[in-house]
Amino acid sequence: MAKKPTEIRLPMGANAPQDLAPAGALMSELGITTSDQLNRKIAEIHGLLWHYDGESEKSVNIRLTRAIELYESLIPADGAEGMLAMQMVGTHFAALECLRRAALPNQTMVGRDLNLKHAQKLMALYSQQLAALNKHRGKGQQKVTVEHVHVAAGGQAIVGTIEARTASSRPDAEPAALEHQPAMPVDVGHEKAPSGRSKPKAE
Repeated sequence: MAKKPTEIRLPMGANAPQDLAPAGALMSELGITTSDQLNRKIAEIHGLLWHYDGESEKSVNIRLTRAIELYESLIPADGAEGMLAMQMVGTHFAALECLRRAALPNQTMVGRDLNLKHAQKLMALYSQQLAALNKHRGKGQQKVTVEHVHVAAGGQAIVGTIEARTASSRPDAEPAALEHQPAMPVDVGHEKAPSGRSKPKAE
């Protein structure tokens, strides 16, 4: 006998037709608790980790605790950051597993090379994920805000971008004007002798 699909009745809101019901209302209607959600999140992180045949439960729990610690260290603030943080945890442990396999004593050169290449791709992916997380958080750009500008009497203030350029750097720059120098007094009554002495002018 086929099981009937679960019927969910929620109060109609002003949301668009493509919007889903709020998660809180769904939890209440489906009988889901916060502990159920937390267990599901832990199960998702647990599924990202590689487990060995015959591995002890304590070893599995230690690796899971470490993965949760790394997830929480990213401090996801919203859904996008939460999804990205979980992907980053999976990428990190996958890269470590490839590096571990490449370092096995009985690993062939082909297997070693293949695992190192996979590890390199995963580490590059992790860098891209970290850059995406920082960009989402607005850390990719720096903004400087000037709140107070004090200008003394008779001074001028310039607000905006100032670009310093030399006269020679502009193609249409005109030659710089010669600076005016004060005239030197000349004694017309004497001529300068070759030895550096002045001699009287012949009359």
